[in-house]
Amino acid sequence: MDMVRNRFLQSIKAVLLCISAAVLLLLPGCTPKENAAAGGAAEEMGLPAESGQVKVTFFDVGKGDAILIETVGHAMLIDSGYDDTAGILLDYMKEQSIDYLDYLLITHFDKDHVGGADRILRKVETETVFQPDYESDSGQYQEYEEAMAESGIAPVSVTETMELSMGGADFLIYPPQQEEYKEEDNDFSLVVSMTCGERRFLFAGDCEKERLKELLAQDEFSLRHDVLKVPHHGRKEKNSEEFLKAVMPAAAVITSSEEKPADEEICRVLEEMQTEIYFTQNGAVTCLCDEKEIWVTQE
Repeated sequence: MDMVRNRFLQSIKAVLLCISAAVLLLLPGCTPKENAAAGGAAEEMGLPAESGQVKVTFFDVGKGDAILIETVGHAMLIDSGYDDTAGILLDYMKEQSIDYLDYLLITHFDKDHVGGADRILRKVETETVFQPDYESDSGQYQEYEEAMAESGIAPVSVTETMELSMGGADFLIYPPQQEEYKEEDNDFSLVVSMTCGERRFLFAGDCEKERLKELLAQDEFSLRHDVLKVPHHGRKEKNSEEFLKAVMPAAAVITSSEEKPADEEICRVLEEMQTEIYFTQNGAVTCLCDEKEIWVTQE
């Protein structure tokens, strides 16, 4: 009997592992679609097949950010991970035949966000680079500047709220509101809100307490979003809970690592809100949006 029971438990465990390896998330109010829906992309999570479809990939680059947004014929990269993880992005773009970026947006100049930018700029033609309006004295920042100069790119320093569109997706870039912060790099993070039809994604960089306070106080856009890139790799701030409850995401992506996991308090708040949590340390996270619904899978 013990042998039968053990085999039964092993079978159940195997099924649960298979389910967790490829999670299908549909936001509240949505019903599961057949695999043929959205041009078959819900099954394959491949490149957007139709106008209005948007694919968002959160790469596993350790405790760092690298997020690629793809629409039909267009691509935007938000942050570039570390210098030694740039190959992950370049390999993916080569596999997907992406040799052109409409936009590269660097939220701030910490090495886990700007580190791979020089390698990306030297390999992939890039039309426009957005960055916050401050400077850094780090070696990674200097390499990033050198690569832009070699490519003949003059970056756009975002000092006022900007809006732009790309292949059916609309973006709002919300810049820092102060010239100085206690947390000099992280609180200079550019924040990006993306709208795809009825669905919204919020990419919150490494915002800490002062920057979160700005986001909570501003009235330029609603903080309610369906998918949230959790600020600062899941680090807790005094106003983190207030911010998370203002966003109220159905899904949250935390760019963490095994060595530097998210704070338990952040996970607790998200779990209490019944938010699906994805950690990039468990593999790249891919979202596909068809303007009405969002599918999420993890490698």
